[in-house]
Amino acid sequence: MMTFIKAFFKWFLMIILSCFVILSIIPYCFSTHLKNAPEKPFESSYFFNYNHTLFHFRLFVPKQIKHKALLIHGFSASTFSFRNNIDALTKNNTLVVAMDMPAFGYSDKSEQADYSDTNKIQAIHYLLSEVDKRCNSNSWHLIGHSMGGTVIGAFASSYPQQTQSLIFIDGLPFSQTHSSLQAVALYPPLLKWADLILEKKFLNTSSFQELLSSAYNKSADENSANGYMKPFETKNSGSAIFRMAASSGFANINDSVLNHIQKIIIWGKQDQWIPIKNASESFNKANTQTYLIENAGHCPMETHSEMVNTAIINFISKLE
Repeated sequence: MMTFIKAFFKWFLMIILSCFVILSIIPYCFSTHLKNAPEKPFESSYFFNYNHTLFHFRLFVPKQIKHKALLIHGFSASTFSFRNNIDALTKNNTLVVAMDMPAFGYSDKSEQADYSDTNKIQAIHYLLSEVDKRCNSNSWHLIGHSMGGTVIGAFASSYPQQTQSLIFIDGLPFSQTHSSLQAVALYPPLLKWADLILEKKFLNTSSFQELLSSAYNKSADENSANGYMKPFETKNSGSAIFRMAASSGFANINDSVLNHIQKIIIWGKQDQWIPIKNASESFNKANTQTYLIENAGHCPMETHSEMVNTAIINFISKLE
């Protein structure tokens, strides 16, 4: 009996090892046709290099500057997410900087890029400081959607003197931890699989429509789907997400600092991605206002833009 069990496990391990080797080789038998990122994705596009990492941002400057706002998107999104908000802000005399975080949009997706939380925060500080040199004040309203909430929370924790307010849209600076197991995401065949599966299975309008419809809590149109999909047509779009995942979990969130900053939390009541109950404890914190949107899902700044724009503008204006 023992001989049979030993033989069984020997063959079982050999089969597992063979499958692992085959799966590690298969992705190299296929090629992807993803493109290089365009030199100027939008008329408002600019790039800068920080710590060997290329950052894409868009700049919108009103004739008269009374306020300044930074827009940070959520997971798998880009500056496109704020397409329905920028005009309203600039009409309210707000200078707007919208940034793509590395791995998303048109920011860096290369093997050499630094995807760490620390590098993102320092790069944002560098950019805002450069803009501050041309403006009268160094105080910014930070607007973060979903995962962007953690980014602006980490930035404000490190640079409170540069932060006037925090505006969270269906996202908060949730605490994160880093695990050594995250390094598995950097296994080369896995990175190759990520790019291959993205192109062959998900890089089509219908897949993005299905994903966005879930986030929107209503049917997403083709224009929205294509706007989200286009940045993923660039090289390394799948593998960059794995590289980012391997470097995440180091964000510094200092609640004692954030508690002294004026905040507003804007949330869709029908958000199934990050249910409102996940944020309920934050609603009653010091210096915090809340604005709940009855029929909105995870992306109210897109689906209920007029309500979100009014809430943001009223909040900013009362702080002056």
